Amino acid sequence: MRLQGKVAIVTGSTKGIGRAIAAGYAKEGATVIVCGRSEDLAKGLADELTKQGQKAVAMKLDVTSVESINQVVDDVVRRFGRIDILVNNAGISPIWKRAEDTGKDAWDQIIATNLTGTFLCSQAVGRVMIKQNGGKVINITSIGGKVALPRLIAYCASKAGIISLTQVLATEWARYNILVNAIGPSYVETEFTAGLRGNQAIYDDLKNKNLLKRFAEPEEIVGTAVFLASDESNFITGQTIYVDGGWLAV
Repeated sequence: MRLQGKVAIVTGSTKGIGRAIAAGYAKEGATVIVCGRSEDLAKGLADELTKQGQKAVAMKLDVTSVESINQVVDDVVRRFGRIDILVNNAGISPIWKRAEDTGKDAWDQIIATNLTGTFLCSQAVGRVMIKQNGGKVINITSIGGKVALPRLIAYCASKAGIISLTQVLATEWARYNILVNAIGPSYVETEFTAGLRGNQAIYDDLKNKNLLKRFAEPEEIVGTAVFLASDESNFITGQTIYVDGGWLAV
């Protein structure tokens, strides 16, 4: 129960990695705010965790909307009095096209959700953490922020931006005892990668990029997320930990 008594917001936690992290935090004793654009999906997970004797509530959240973010942050503070952990997990990658074929609308949508959404949520929650003199912010980036992934130029740009954002926030907020770190997974077996996995040749090629020759399971990201949220990581800030099966070692 490494997160006993902590209040954690996990954005984009109705599916995939976010869902696994939310469940992992609840298991470790945190009160988890399950957030997503689908209120029904958020409520479904919150109800499931509550039936297991864990603490979770559902809130609708659009990370591209300052109004939506502020409403969630205000609701959490009103109900629980504090926010100890923020996981910026919400992200999209709706296209797989070469740079010359990537339209501005798609670019703007990806940057708005992945990068600007991470900034806006960090900013709103950071103001609360500054007042309470402490907290943990964990941003979900990607190996795509470190290496080139063809046909994913907007996604890679957004994830590289998150790495830089993590470092700047860690630098600015260290004086308030707010620790800011990031997790960089490689490809994970989620709905997010279903299209790529549907093409056997592409799937095999991507699996062979890392040393373990497979995609990660969502639950394999949870341990790092729990570690960064717990007191065990109290001297770590401004870092990106890659959970990549050895991709970057090759």
